[in-house]
Amino acid sequence: MSWTELGDRTWVRRYDEWDLNVGLVVGADGALVIDTRATAEEAEQLRDHIRELTGLPVKWVVNTHAHFDHVVGNSVFTDAEVYLHENAATEQNLAGTTFAAAKVVDLGDRRVELLHVGNGHTSGDTVVAVPDVEVFFVGDLLEESAPPSYGEDSFPLEWPDTIQAVVGMMPLGVRIVPGHGAVVDLEFARDQAIELGRVANTISTLHHAGTSLDDALEHTEDWPWPVDKLQDAIRRGYAALGTPKRPSLPLLGPG
Repeated sequence: MSWTELGDRTWVRRYDEWDLNVGLVVGADGALVIDTRATAEEAEQLRDHIRELTGLPVKWVVNTHAHFDHVVGNSVFTDAEVYLHENAATEQNLAGTTFAAAKVVDLGDRRVELLHVGNGHTSGDTVVAVPDVEVFFVGDLLEESAPPSYGEDSFPLEWPDTIQAVVGMMPLGVRIVPGHGAVVDLEFARDQAIELGRVANTISTLHHAGTSLDDALEHTEDWPWPVDKLQDAIRRGYAALGTPKRPSLPLLGPG
């Protein structure tokens, strides 16, 4: 539980609580924090840890999405401008400066880019790119220490296209910070994108075959992760596709 420097004035700190990654990017005009932990007490500890690296004020906070373990600590950084995607603000009634597709934050002598590419872990996922050091903070669009988290607000059928689009923006030497777990590389991201695609394809295949939701929830083949980790993914996928139709045989031709 210490800071790891990923590039010039760009760090990540991995906390035991929730195995959460917090990012810090420092520019000439101040510091930008990426996610603020799950409680005010944890955020106060984070603020002390930031002082280990810089005496500059935290002027900006970015939330990668609206789940509590990433946003509750916002309340501690009262002087910072908070950025988050407009869907994330709506989902949890969070205060902040919202954006729809992209936003550039000027830190004085460098910039940080905020991108919303599509639905995935939630409808409000933000990717934080630090172009001058080829570092991407992707929140829970990728996870290293556990399977990607499909919750009741996830989009399992859209997630593969979203992460493929994000991966397509990344340079070969990129360092990627997932929401939880160790820093990963482009190969890891590509592999997990394929696994996310397998989940979406399996859900669609089961639905197209007329498999009931109850049977799909017990289906144990073809998944990249244990099916008990995918219950919300299956439910959300089926809800998006509608009630499966009973498969029918093709009509016979004349003769």
